[in-house]
Amino acid sequence: MQPLRGIFLREGALTVGIAPECGGALTRFDMRVGDSLIDVLRPALDQSIRGVCALGSSCFPLVPYGGRLREGRFRFGGNEYRYPLNAAPERHSSHGDGWTRPWDLLHLNRRTAIMRLSADDSAPLQYVCTQSISVDSERVRIVLSSRNVSAQPIPMGLGLHPYFANRAQAALTVALPDHWQWDHELMPVAKQTNPLAEALARGRNVAGLPIAAEYAGWDGRALIEWRASGLRVDLVTTPRLRHVVMWLPEGESFFCLEPISHATDALNEYSGSAAAEDFVILGPGETMSQCFDFNVSTH
Repeated sequence: MQPLRGIFLREGALTVGIAPECGGALTRFDMRVGDSLIDVLRPALDQSIRGVCALGSSCFPLVPYGGRLREGRFRFGGNEYRYPLNAAPERHSSHGDGWTRPWDLLHLNRRTAIMRLSADDSAPLQYVCTQSISVDSERVRIVLSSRNVSAQPIPMGLGLHPYFANRAQAALTVALPDHWQWDHELMPVAKQTNPLAEALARGRNVAGLPIAAEYAGWDGRALIEWRASGLRVDLVTTPRLRHVVMWLPEGESFFCLEPISHATDALNEYSGSAAAEDFVILGPGETMSQCFDFNVSTH
């Protein structure tokens, strides 16, 4: 992997970096408050790292699905589809293929960038995805739009994988009424009432939450606050997404709150749910779009 290139969008106190060649990823998202630069997302690793470079980024898109896909396989419309196993040593595929391929930069000015992921003839699903990133003085907006370029209907899911900074100082207020019980491979087994629902609805510290967890029944909005610095991020999804995966790996200072349109492995039947539940079925030439607003303020 080559070092991430320096392409930045700026408006007011906000700066966002992008790396089209690195899975359409973000490389920074921070806010200047007085003489201090406060990270909203962790800065990307700017040195060569092993593996796919998006894993060292600040955020990357999830397309055409997020989370694990059992053995990289699913059936749809009478056909079997197979994705490469891209998360060795796991025996499952993760997060689709948008994050593993370079995107083209279609448009760039001081405040806006548009990237495009072209269809890959060798990929299981044939689609084109555009990612629009815009920055104003109080908001970063990311819009993903995917279009089916094949001759048959395909299932489409969209999401984001942001790495929020400074876990130790962060608090989260969010409505997550349902919790997925996972098996030993982090695949959904049963949906339960979330034992942390009341605490999260009131707002609680991120530190101490489970290392990895998946939630459902979300209302599509989350408030993240770093109270020591006064920084607040109100994350809003439009249309409202229903699913969230959280990841807080030991020994790291970041945390992931991943908004996604569907449950883990939902391209397959799981826990009594039909295959492709919560996916949008796109006919030939049809498009779906998903907006993610990061509304930033200080107090």
